[in-house]
Amino acid sequence: MNKLNALSLALCSLYAACGNAQQSPETIRPWQQFTQNDTTIPRLSVAPDIDGELTPTEWQNARVITDFVEFRPTVGGTPRYPITAYVAYDEHFFYVAAKITQPFDTITDRVLTQGERVWNEDYFGLILDTNHDKSDGYLFHVTPSGVREDGLVNGTEYIAEWKTLWYAKTQQQDDGWTVEIAIPMQSLSFDPDAANWGLQLRHKLSSPYVQSYWNLNNPNSSGWHASQTAPISGLRELNQGKGIEVKPGLAYKDSLEESSFEPSLDATYRFTPSLTGQLTLNTDFSGTDVDEIEMNMTRFGQYYSEKRDFFLQDSQIFRFGGMDDNDFNGMPFYSRRIGQGPQSGVLDVNWGTKLTGRIGNTDLGVLSVNQERDGNIAETTQLSVARAKQHIGERHQLGAIFTHGTADDSASQTLSGIDYRFDDIVFGEEQLIANAFYQSIDLPDNLSDSDSDSDSDSKAYGLAFKMPNDRFYLDTKYRYIGKDFNPAMGFVNRTDLKYYHLTSHYRVRPQTGWLGDNLNLYQFRTYYKRWENTDGEKKGQQLFLQPLIIQTKSHDYFHISYDMYNKVLKDPFKFRDNIQFAEGEYDYNQWTVFYETASDRPIFASGRIVKGDFFDADLTRYSMTLNARPNKHLYVQLGRHMYYYERAGEKSNMYNTRLKVNIAFNSEWSWNSLLQHNTQSDSFSLFSRLRYEPAPDELYQLSINKGYDLEDGWHDKKAVFSETAVKLNYTYRW
Repeated sequence: MNKLNALSLALCSLYAACGNAQQSPETIRPWQQFTQNDTTIPRLSVAPDIDGELTPTEWQNARVITDFVEFRPTVGGTPRYPITAYVAYDEHFFYVAAKITQPFDTITDRVLTQGERVWNEDYFGLILDTNHDKSDGYLFHVTPSGVREDGLVNGTEYIAEWKTLWYAKTQQQDDGWTVEIAIPMQSLSFDPDAANWGLQLRHKLSSPYVQSYWNLNNPNSSGWHASQTAPISGLRELNQGKGIEVKPGLAYKDSLEESSFEPSLDATYRFTPSLTGQLTLNTDFSGTDVDEIEMNMTRFGQYYSEKRDFFLQDSQIFRFGGMDDNDFNGMPFYSRRIGQGPQSGVLDVNWGTKLTGRIGNTDLGVLSVNQERDGNIAETTQLSVARAKQHIGERHQLGAIFTHGTADDSASQTLSGIDYRFDDIVFGEEQLIANAFYQSIDLPDNLSDSDSDSDSDSKAYGLAFKMPNDRFYLDTKYRYIGKDFNPAMGFVNRTDLKYYHLTSHYRVRPQTGWLGDNLNLYQFRTYYKRWENTDGEKKGQQLFLQPLIIQTKSHDYFHISYDMYNKVLKDPFKFRDNIQFAEGEYDYNQWTVFYETASDRPIFASGRIVKGDFFDADLTRYSMTLNARPNKHLYVQLGRHMYYYERAGEKSNMYNTRLKVNIAFNSEWSWNSLLQHNTQSDSFSLFSRLRYEPAPDELYQLSINKGYDLEDGWHDKKAVFSETAVKLNYTYRW
């Protein structure tokens, strides 16, 4: 392990040198000529008809934008195909339209189902930063077939699960395609007196891969970051109506226990243009996408992202301390704790209220939910969280969070925390983000694992620095999780922990020569992690090296990696029925080879081979995912992950199989199915949903969700859950 430590320190020194090599900025950089100045957006007196056809008279008074620039793979290049965009507004809508001129047979357009992944297709879209703080924004994209993608941009994180009501139509012609977009002012939060919003216009060509943008603030930041938006002005006398939105629903559910009709209601009221209140009654989550279950190769609990609409709305406000769906241990508020209980499983939510938005320079979020009580569903319990973030200038945020309640109402557990965020550009063009936080639980004496109240350790704190830049990326953090820090409304899967983390990459996008002709990028990536208990005793460490990562011009992707592990088991780890690892210290290594073909082909695939050790057992892993998309009506994905273990002649294996079938009859009707089989948990599940969406504010669904325990074999499988639901929703706005 001395060699591992020495190598990690050498890498840190090497990266510091690489970083310093970039610290001598030129006075004027070439890409700065593509940074847009304040742009006035015209107001339309007659609203355009959103049908995808660019009628000249409808858009003649709009702002015409043609000065797009290539962002990837060549910064500053001329877009392969001409793009003409139109931007305007009226009191009710923000409008964007575009004409992309290109041969019809060069358009990549294979998705027809609303809600399906569109990132591998051609698309045109925008980012709106209504606060113009370059940290948060709304993202809207449309494919040539009119499939919409919307989400939230939160700093350097994209929250794809967030959805809102907006309109878009497209038309395809022999010489390209056109798109018209109308975003209701009711769907946005903003200060009506703000002088500026931020806007970015984006076009992506899938084959060959080219990203083009209207504005370029920094070639090292990702194009979808809110920091890349340009200032726009002139938006005045905006009307959000009465700010009332009502979404009644009716579902018929047939489960193992009962069959019943379940009415539900979601209502929204906008107190101010930037402050929204929500109410949910008898909340119904049937038809929500199910989780894709992965193999858990650790001793710790798995994290799953939120998928339920009520909790996704303005969910970025409740993020704390820089933690997100990729960095979650120590998270004070995890919305999936609501409606779930370790004893009773799924719990009904009776009602909930939420207040989110901005008052002046303060982001505010308050959520309170009444639900069935875990272990005694005849009674109820109340779960609440309050979050505030104060913006201090353009670079600083100071926040606080407070949670109260438990699923089983066994104790009135409360958590309080504070956090700080700094975001700025250093060395001329490198983004730097720093986060710090402290939180603690008011833990009742009977819930402490310690012998006395004075010995309890129910706090957590951390510090992190990140440079999320394209060429040189650096992320380093320290986190402390106390022995008794287990927030009832948060997510913690490891306590009694000190955690050190350093990850970095150095990426090159070659522009000339053989490499420039054949590669989009090549890079070197590494990370180092170390775990200790709160007394400083080592729990383990890991050094991960990817000496070669390449992406070809055709968008194929390849990497090799080498992992060196050191793990300390204080207790035996029963991994499988016939494999148990004794307490002690283990050193082991693994090699990985991964290859993925470009997704713009009718058939594309990815494969992974892992060879090495797992504690004191031999490990071989084979993973293959095969995708078929012969046309925009059908998509099939078959994935198989196989793990083989051997120790002292004793063998064990595990398999995870997943089959997805998505059928789009047209842009309104779709049928999606997901089948999963996992031998680690001896389970099989089926989720199938028929969906009819004639308009963004109208939705009808028929869903079947079944799960089985296969411990006694396929022929003796036991139904664990079963729900068939018919659900109707319609949205009314005033």
